[in-house]
Amino acid sequence: MESARLECELLLAHILGVQRHQIYLSQAESITSEQKQAFDKLLQRRLVGEPLQYILGSWEFMGLPFKLDPRVLIPRWETEWLVDTILKLVKEREPFLHILDLGTGSGAIAISLAHYLPHAKVTAVDIQKDALDLAKENAEHNGVAHHIEFVHGDMFAPFALPSSKIRFDVIVSNPPYIPTKEIDLLMKEVRDYEPVVALDGGVDGLDYYRQIAKEAGHYLNDDGFVAMEMGKGQSQGIRELFLELDKTWQSVEIIQDPAGIDRIAIIHKRQGVCTC
Repeated sequence: MESARLECELLLAHILGVQRHQIYLSQAESITSEQKQAFDKLLQRRLVGEPLQYILGSWEFMGLPFKLDPRVLIPRWETEWLVDTILKLVKEREPFLHILDLGTGSGAIAISLAHYLPHAKVTAVDIQKDALDLAKENAEHNGVAHHIEFVHGDMFAPFALPSSKIRFDVIVSNPPYIPTKEIDLLMKEVRDYEPVVALDGGVDGLDYYRQIAKEAGHYLNDDGFVAMEMGKGQSQGIRELFLELDKTWQSVEIIQDPAGIDRIAIIHKRQGVCTC
């Protein structure tokens, strides 16, 4: 395994109830037989492919702690890049933003934005009730539950009532984007442990982007924008999806991650267009 030593240190620190660096500050101490047995059990779970983050039960994202288990996808560093991009874009804006997070999962995006934009209101939607339950726990744990509304539903469906007049300044999503036929080719720890519903993006991986392109304009303020993460090689397809609807969308900006891969799409709504 890559980073095998690091993972062993994290598992041992978890068993001992200390920070990783503290292992080397306590060299004179020995572990009990019970601790060794517990450590061995965690090692065996990791050796058969269970993700380290699920074994530890928590992981850090944007400097914040998040509880994790197989109900939700494990947040990756690429998604931190998405959150960081949004924070930079809204830096000069009115602080009282209303943000919609589609497919919130663990709540990593919604909670991070709520933490770093304390005057913003965040609405977080997920079709999986058990994922929302965990996201609520994470919001409480990070002290931002008071300005996040968690909504159970499928994408924009909760806001589609004729009487609904809700509008957002930012719509953000890290949607499922793995093509169905590639699911079985993923690493074992992803394929066998993480929720397929959070991975499978349809035949070409773009099903959710099509829905967002068609519907997001109805729920976005004139000066608002959509921000989405994407998979490698999908930027041109996503650009075409949005620009085909030229009456709604003004521009599509593609931003590369630190690895030089097209990773983030920022789509601005054309001002003055009725999307009723």
